[in-house]
Formats: sequence, C-alpha cells, structure tokens
Amino acid sequence: MHYLLQKARAVFSPASERNKAPIRQALAEKLNDVATLLELACGSLQHACYIAPDHPNLTWQPSDIDPHALEHGQQIERPPNVRPPLYLDVIGEHWPVPQVDAIYSANLLHISEREVLPALFTGAERVCAQHIFIYGPFSIEGEHTSQGNIDFDASLRSQNPEWGIHDLSDVQASAEKANFTGFASTQMPANNLFLHFWRS
Repeated sequence: MHYLLQKARAVFSPASERNKAPIRQALAEKLNDVATLLELACGSLQHACYIAPDHPNLTWQPSDIDPHALEHGQQIERPPNVRPPLYLDVIGEHWPVPQVDAIYSANLLHISEREVLPALFTGAERVCAQHIFIYGPFSIEGEHTSQGNIDFDASLRSQNPEWGIHDLSDVQASAEKANFTGFASTQMPANNLFLHFWRS
C-alpha cells in the first residue's frame, strides 16, 4: 500500500482529535511570519480546521494521496483560509504548488515507505519552503522512548515492513542534505515529538 493513510479512510481520526491542541500550541508563535503553509497527508483536515483560524493571515493548503481524504476535504465546511485539498504524492517529482513558506506533516513518516522521508525534504526544497514542521513518534540514538512506542513500531512493521518509527538522526540527516540546517525539538504528549527544521 503506497503510504495510503488508514486514518483518512475512516475520515474522522481520534488520534488527530487528541493531538490537535498540543500541536496548535507548538505551532502558535512559529506561524506568525508564515504566509503560506502546505500540509502533507492532511487526512480529515481536523488539524487544518482547528489551527488555521488562529492565523487569519495564513493560507493553509492541505494535500493528500488518499481519494477518500480528498473527497471529504472538498465536501466539508472549511475556515476561509483553508483551501480545498490537493492530490500530492510526496515521492513524486512534481508537487502541485509553486512555492510555500512552510511544510507541515503529522503522523506521516511512520506509516510511509522509507523513501518518503528524504522525498519530504527534497520536495520542500523544490517549493522553496523555509520551515518544516513534523509531528510524530521517533526513536533517539536507536532507542525507543517508551514501551508503547516499542509495541507500536512492532505493530507497524508487522503490517508493512517499510513502515515503522524513524530514528531522529535519520530525519536530521535528510534535513541537512536538503539544506534545512536549523533544528529544534519539542517533547509532546504520548511520547511524540514536534520537530522544527528551517533554513539557517
């Protein structure tokens, strides 16, 4: 399955509902100088519709590869600054946006093929993004941060050997190759991290 997000098939995501408030807080000040944001793997648009109204001068462009998510996003009522979702394949050579200030992605990398990680950063470089925000579980120096993440990683890999929690060092290496050399990490609830990469 080509990183087809299962959460989008169900449309409403309980996980997105649980983590939307901490993510909104983590993004709050970081979006002050961002005019355009591209969300990858937007799923149900729960994050877009919850966070974007706090930033009326920001245009939030959702995207996904899942036709169920795209259809859902076209049909629901969205805040004025949230555009209809676009089809976007992260590993594709063409992203359907010419330029954006920032890229945002939540809970994508661990349910994706391994090639999605470097493609995310090279794609962000092509569209001239200055900031990348990534939320999800990560291991650190080869060690998982909780028993829950150990069990979660094993469950993911049993479903698809290409899935699984990435090590933070691998994410940083991909970022640096695409010239995103600035980095900050924030600890989030449920043993997740909020990562911020930027061009320094």
